[in-house]
Amino acid sequence: MEETVSIPTPDQVTLDFELAGPGSRFSAYLIDTLWIFAMIVIVAIAMFLSGMVGVRFVARALKAGSWLASSHMALLILLVFLIYWGYYVFFEGLKHGSTPGKKRLGIRVIRQDGLPIGLLEAALRNLVRAADMLPPPCYMLGGLVMYLDPQGRRLGDMVAGTLVIVEKFATASDIGAGAAWAVRVQQGSSRQAVTLPRGTISAHQIGLIEQFIARRHNLPKDRRELLAWQIAEPLLPLLGEERESVIRSPDRTSRCERILLEILEMAQTKAARQTLTAKTPTQPSLF
Repeated sequence: MEETVSIPTPDQVTLDFELAGPGSRFSAYLIDTLWIFAMIVIVAIAMFLSGMVGVRFVARALKAGSWLASSHMALLILLVFLIYWGYYVFFEGLKHGSTPGKKRLGIRVIRQDGLPIGLLEAALRNLVRAADMLPPPCYMLGGLVMYLDPQGRRLGDMVAGTLVIVEKFATASDIGAGAAWAVRVQQGSSRQAVTLPRGTISAHQIGLIEQFIARRHNLPKDRRELLAWQIAEPLLPLLGEERESVIRSPDRTSRCERILLEILEMAQTKAARQTLTAKTPTQPSLF
């Protein structure tokens, strides 16, 4: 299994992600299993207190016939099924590939193009979990497939087109004014284009900038310098920056990163302004 994977973007920039190993993935699975078990216990206790299971239920079932016992047992099985399978689909689909267990271990699921997964990918990769678990519950087949696959994918990942990577977080001081905006980008609420007098910075470019700023301190020096220049270069004319001046600058990388942070700050200001406008009720006219 490889340790990293490189994903080329449409902007001719390659992003490197560290692949999550079997140990961290299995540990996250154990944590998630404990959460699922706790949820099932809560449901079982609620059913017991409501009289749907337990001594009172058995007594009523014996009087009413076996169909009552079968229907309540079917309901219990259905709830357990929904909790177990819905848990992963819900968290991975709505939390951008992160479950409580994965978040605890610092890993998450992404699409093979580097973007966050949605409900469709989450549903596909977890529906195939039944095959990965063979023979249940030891995940022998899934573990074998992960071991043989260069990118550490199980069958569910292959069907859904996903990868499990190590999530690297930057501190607030690392990303400066763009920190709050970057958090909202991860939640999918603020990634939008920024229009300037000289042109438009697309939502995809904003997302690319956000990923680079969040991971720059974990990149090798030469890789960081190359990516900073490749991402910032096409945006220089939009900000009134002279390309030759930036090239000759002794601190070119720092200057490029300041430019990218400036763009994030503009995106943050725009998103905050639009959010405020959306929340401000329209005052009725008096005339």
